[in-house]
Amino acid sequence: MKGTLNLRFDKATIEAAKVYAARENTSISEIVETYLKKLVAINEKKEYQSDNLIGILKKYKEMSDEEIRSIYLKEKHHA
Repeated sequence: MKGTLNLRFDKATIEAAKVYAARENTSISEIVETYLKKLVAINEKKEYQSDNLIGILKKYKEMSDEEIRSIYLKEKHHA
């Protein structure tokens, strides 16, 4: 069940949020709801599965697919 929450922001923030939401094909309400859910989850010590991947994936950011595949195969076959 959805409810209503009134928030106040300065006009520049509102306009920037509208542009961002349009570019991301979403709504400001959805952005705020997602953000608040994440804050509540962090506060309740819950984690999203994707949070666990962030630190792991950083080291692969600059690697090519072939380099990543090579690492995977070495680890898989303990070579």
